[in-house]
Amino acid sequence: RHGREAVDAFAGEVLQLIHRLRPALDGSPAAWPNSRGRLASAIARDLANAVEALDIAVEQLYVQTESLEAAHQALEIERRSSQELFDGSPDGYLVTDPNGVILRANRRAGDLFACSPDDLVGELLPALVLDHHRPSLQAAIAAFDLRDWEGEWIGQGISSAGLPFSLALTAAVVRHEDGSVYRVRWSLRDVSSRPTAD
Repeated sequence: RHGREAVDAFAGEVLQLIHRLRPALDGSPAAWPNSRGRLASAIARDLANAVEALDIAVEQLYVQTESLEAAHQALEIERRSSQELFDGSPDGYLVTDPNGVILRANRRAGDLFACSPDDLVGELLPALVLDHHRPSLQAAIAAFDLRDWEGEWIGQGISSAGLPFSLALTAAVVRHEDGSVYRVRWSLRDVSSRPTAD
């Protein structure tokens, strides 16, 4: 911001110099200072100051650009690290919007449903469980508006090949400052060795 302000200030100085030079270029000696030498000296001094201001502005812009690039690189490294942890988890993970629409899915979640993680994006989470278990999951998602979810939901998931499996879900709700639901982070596990909800 400061660099941009300095460049704007320099542009203003250049415009002022142009206005000062115009009478001389138009051949109007009455508008000059007492002598050509003093006019040239004043213009040279102002130009030197303007160039110095430009140098400072450019240096500030370089510094700001380098800082932004460094911050961008740090964020990109952090994003990649987070994605690697997300994808490399032994548990399945999903991120949904407040309505249960899947926004992100890791590899393990794709494995559980026998599909690519990308294929899960855009799907409704309740659509991934057997029909008679959907109402309870939909009710749990709707209840996030009132309270966080404690414990886990257990039911029958269904793979892309139509094969059912025992599925356990736990959820962590991310909220806006006003308390409304922003995102829901889901952990998924195959619990076929445990009893399922009927």
